[in-house]
Amino acid sequence: MLNFNNRFRLHRRIANLLIIIAIIGSLAFGLFIWLVINKFEHAMFSTLSGHEIDEILIAFDTEDEIKMPNTAAMKGFLLSQQQKIPIPDFLKRLEPGVYNDIRDGDRIHHVTVMEIQSDRLYLYFDVTHISSYSTILLMLLIGGGVLSSAVLVFSGLWFSRKFLQPVSSLAEQMANINPTDRNVRFEQQYGDYEVGLIARAMDQFMDRMDDFVEREQSFTSAVSHELRTPVTVLATATELLEMDEQLSERQHATLKRMKKTTRQMSETIESLLFFARHERDTFDNTIPPISVNALFNELIEEYQRRAQDKKLTVELRPHAELLVKIPESHLTIMVGNLVQNAINHVQQGCIYINILPNGFSVEDSGEGIPGEEIEHIIKRGYHSPDSPGCGLGLYLVTSLCRHYELKFEIFSTPGTGSIFSIHFPADTAA
Repeated sequence: MLNFNNRFRLHRRIANLLIIIAIIGSLAFGLFIWLVINKFEHAMFSTLSGHEIDEILIAFDTEDEIKMPNTAAMKGFLLSQQQKIPIPDFLKRLEPGVYNDIRDGDRIHHVTVMEIQSDRLYLYFDVTHISSYSTILLMLLIGGGVLSSAVLVFSGLWFSRKFLQPVSSLAEQMANINPTDRNVRFEQQYGDYEVGLIARAMDQFMDRMDDFVEREQSFTSAVSHELRTPVTVLATATELLEMDEQLSERQHATLKRMKKTTRQMSETIESLLFFARHERDTFDNTIPPISVNALFNELIEEYQRRAQDKKLTVELRPHAELLVKIPESHLTIMVGNLVQNAINHVQQGCIYINILPNGFSVEDSGEGIPGEEIEHIIKRGYHSPDSPGCGLGLYLVTSLCRHYELKFEIFSTPGTGSIFSIHFPADTAA
C-alpha cells in the first residue's frame, strides 16, 4: 500500500524549493533596496555638501568675511587659528573627511570636515527626518517584496499540486496493484501528454509482466504435474511391494530405502516449486498443529544415514515438546536443508538437532563461518568453492521463514562451529 505520509513528497520538495527561493529572493531584494537607498542618500548629501563647499571656497578667495550656512538642516563652522569659535562636541573628535550617520543625542548628521589653508571647515546636515523616511521606505519596499514572494510561493504550490495531482494519482494506483491482478492498464485514465507517456510505458511493462506471469504459471503447473506424477507412482508401487509377505528382509530394507528416497525426491520437488508459488500463497492459520518431536524422530534415521559416509554423528536433543502450525513438508524442508548444510561443511564431530520451547536449532562442531560471509550464505546461488551444493538450501530456508514470519538466526565462531536456529512466533506455535 502507498504510504500516505509520503504521498506528496514531490509536492513538499517543490514547496521547500519555492520557500527557499522566496527567502533568498527576499533577502537579496532587501539588501539591494538598502544598498540603493543608502547610496542615494550618500550621493545626495555629497552633492549638497559639494555645492556649499564650492561657495565657501569662492567666498574665501573673494570676500573678507565668510558667512557660514546656519539653517535648521545645515550648519557650518570655520575654525581658524586667529578665531576660536565654539563648535558642537560631536565635531571636535573628527579629523578631515566625510562622515555618515554621526549621532548627537537623538539626531543624525552627515558631516564633512576639510582643511582650507590653515583653517578647518566643519559642515554638517541634520538627516534625522530623511533617515526616518528612508527607513520607512525601506521597510515598505521589503515588505512588498516579501508579500510578493509569499503570493508567488502559494501560487506555485497551488499550481504544482494541481499539475502533479495526476502523477500522484498514477503513483498511488501503481503502488496499490495486487500482485495477483492481471490486465491492469492506466493510459486511458490520463489524457495529459507527460503523464500519459508514463502511463503508456507502465502499460507496456504490465503487458510484458502479464505474459511472463502467464508463462511462469503454465510452466509451474506443467512441471508440477509432470514431476509429481512419476514420484507418486513410485511411492504407490513401493507401498504395494511392502505388502508382499514373500519378500526377504534384505528386499524389505531396499524397499525402505527406496521409500525414503522417493520422499526425499518429493521434498526436493516441493522445494523447487515453492520458489515459483510461495509469494502467491497466503498463510493458512487453520493448518492443524503437528508435533515437531514426532516428525524429527521419523527423520533422524535418514539424516544419520546421510552422515555415515563422512563418519559424522547426528543426534536429536529434544529439550521441550513443540507443536507448530506449518505444513509438514515445509518443516521437513527447513530442518533437512540445515542438517544437509552441516553435513556438507563439517569434516568430523557431531551435529545436534535441538528442539526448543519456541523453535529448533541445528548445531555443528565444524570450522565455523567468517563474520563477513554470514550475510552472504543465505543468498540464492551463493556457496563456498568446496561446497557440493548449488547454493539454494539456506536461501530456501530463509524464504520459508520469511513466508511464515519465522525468525532465522545464524551464530558462528571460526574454529568452534555454527548454530542455525529458527524461532516460531506465538500464532504459529500451537
